[in-house]
Amino acid sequence: MFKNYFKTASRYLLKNKGYTFINVFGLSIGLAAFIMLGLFVKVEFSYDEHLSQKDQIYQVFLKDTTDKAPAFALQTMAPMGPLMVDQVPEVAASTRFGTMHKKVLKMNNQRFLIEGVRYTDPETLDFFDVSPATGSSSLKLGKSDIILSESEAIKVFGSVQAAIGESVEIVELGTFQVGGVFNDLPDNTHLDFDYLISFEHANDAIFSGVNFIMEKTVFDWGVVSAFPLYVKLNAENLDIESVEAKMNAALEPHQSNRVTKLLPVNEIYFSDLSHGYFGRKGEKDKAQLYLIIALVILGVAIINYMNLATARYSKRSREVGIRKTVGGHKMQLARQFLTESFIITFIGLVLAICLVELCSPVLSSFVGKSIGVDYSAPESYLILLSIVIAVSFLAGIYPASFLSRFNAIEVLSGRATGGKKGSKFRTALVGFQVFICLGLISVTMIVLQQFKHMSNLDLGFDHDQIVGVSLADKGVAENYETFKNELTKNASIESVTGASFSVFDGSASFYMDPEGMEESVPITFMNVETNFAERLGITIKEGDDLSSEGELNRKGILINETAQEEFGWDTPIGKTISDYKVIGQVEDFVYGSAKEAIQPLMIVPSKSGFTYAYVKISGGNIKSAMNHLQSTFENFASDYPFDYSFLDDVFAKKYEQEQKLSQVFSTFTALAIIVAGLGILGLSIFIAESRIKEVGIRKILGANIGQLIWLLNSGITKLILIVALITLPLVYHFMSEWLDGFVYNISISVFTMLIPLIALIAVVWIILIFQSLKSAYANPVNAIRTE
Repeated sequence: MFKNYFKTASRYLLKNKGYTFINVFGLSIGLAAFIMLGLFVKVEFSYDEHLSQKDQIYQVFLKDTTDKAPAFALQTMAPMGPLMVDQVPEVAASTRFGTMHKKVLKMNNQRFLIEGVRYTDPETLDFFDVSPATGSSSLKLGKSDIILSESEAIKVFGSVQAAIGESVEIVELGTFQVGGVFNDLPDNTHLDFDYLISFEHANDAIFSGVNFIMEKTVFDWGVVSAFPLYVKLNAENLDIESVEAKMNAALEPHQSNRVTKLLPVNEIYFSDLSHGYFGRKGEKDKAQLYLIIALVILGVAIINYMNLATARYSKRSREVGIRKTVGGHKMQLARQFLTESFIITFIGLVLAICLVELCSPVLSSFVGKSIGVDYSAPESYLILLSIVIAVSFLAGIYPASFLSRFNAIEVLSGRATGGKKGSKFRTALVGFQVFICLGLISVTMIVLQQFKHMSNLDLGFDHDQIVGVSLADKGVAENYETFKNELTKNASIESVTGASFSVFDGSASFYMDPEGMEESVPITFMNVETNFAERLGITIKEGDDLSSEGELNRKGILINETAQEEFGWDTPIGKTISDYKVIGQVEDFVYGSAKEAIQPLMIVPSKSGFTYAYVKISGGNIKSAMNHLQSTFENFASDYPFDYSFLDDVFAKKYEQEQKLSQVFSTFTALAIIVAGLGILGLSIFIAESRIKEVGIRKILGANIGQLIWLLNSGITKLILIVALITLPLVYHFMSEWLDGFVYNISISVFTMLIPLIALIAVVWIILIFQSLKSAYANPVNAIRTE
């Protein structure tokens, strides 16, 4: 029986190539988009799910119970881990992490600037299933050991085997022996390290280069730092609140004003708690949005098939009538049409997989994750088969029901109609497509405008042709004045200034006591050269710039506008912040991330301790200036290679991921619109064929082409306008809430709302006019000869 259904369906689909092509094309695009976005969302929601002990591992957060720090933060103390293992029975083990910026690795007279260096406890290897790479028999992480990833071992040593046992030096930390090479971390983990050394080096790592004596080390209570702390519980499904209470009791004798919170390891990636600290972070809202888009595109493709299939009812009604006359019953006819749906869906899936294979490498590079179908996994084939069956059924069930219920006598006499209910249902489906199209176009326009606004944001300082040079090398930092003087000898270098921070990474905050405030408040603290504001084009709004006198006693400082507002000062000049005196105020400028609100800032003059030099290059000869800058740096440097970045590039890179994701969003939105356009084409075909007799009669009575086009298309135009009255206010509401999440955002104008509506109407009319002209120019006699 199925063989007969298959032969009949295949014959019909081959005979009607245009109809088959539109359906296959629409479904293949819809399925390809659904599969690719589905794979991306699957990766996003799979972070740390592969860990063998994921149900027992938690990250620890602390909250200061005073008003100073009302939220939980990833700021723990080094002694906490061992304390919890010792005093909380449910805690079986703990491990700590510390992060470092770029470091220099020396080996056999070679230097490598490396990133991803972490200091940690040996338990990390067990917690996170860190396994030896092929060629490395084991992993040893003692005080004098270093272990590294397979990719880094190949890059530095040439092979895994060549790395084992080698002696290397990390500048400012000492000499280490390679204790093993581990397999590269999978893409779907929140961890991001390539080198591991013992946590015993934490104090050296944090305070290397500090030229004053610390009263305490990081291993002492009271020294709070951003050490990610993980604990492994001795069983699954424990009462976490009870464990937290016991941890708080153990912590009280040492830090009575702090309480703990445990976060499951497989929730860290999407958690806001650890954002800005350690590891890879994801945005759950974006992942869910992509899942919605994937479902929408597939849904639109299914609706297209339903509309196109039912739109051809006048051409298939005679087939149904003859089949019923010779004994075919409703269920047999339904199976026939479902078989057609299955064939089209299967062909669409094959083409979709081809599209996935072609496009997934591009998508992978855009989102920075490996995305593709795992053909070695049996469940992949089961999922694909399930998709075919589900889509075939969803796409074919309504056309099968619709076409198989026709009355045989009416269809053979040419008097069959689809019925008012069927017409309303199809109109509702197309209305949904219009809602999706209009909504996606409007949302995409707003998203692109917002990211363009962020890219062109006025940062409040000059970042054009300014190079930030790392002063991590002691030879350069300790001879900064001489280094600066040598640089300015080149005519292509306009100016040089120093600072203790990277402009787009922000700076440290300390609790200070502004005049008139009852409690201490956190203020961002920047050590800079006295000419910093002038050289970076930061505007002095009131008072004086930093002076050499202030530089010597470090008392005369600048604050920003936000600080004045936060402190409630009418005028800032002459006010004090702890032991500092405000001598001037600068206009607010963006430091750190433009995604976050500007915080109160104090700019303190200094002669040394700079970690970055900002070099302004004239527009004449950038190459000459950069060559001079590099050669001068290398003349002073003893260990670190020349490490620099143009501020414009750094700012652009900050939003590179958002730009890429917005492009992915725009691309799939365009696909949804194309697929929906096919659905509108389907409705235009249906309208033209269902009203062919009316068109014929009106043409005989003298109606012109323009009147007939309006007759056929006025209904869908009205439908678009009605749907727009629902869609646009919803878009405005939800996108206004989305924009509120940005510190610097655009306003949604009437123009922004109307452009998508006008564009959609224009595209729809182009599609409709083409189909309407065919009906308008048809011979009216053929249309009414059955009347």
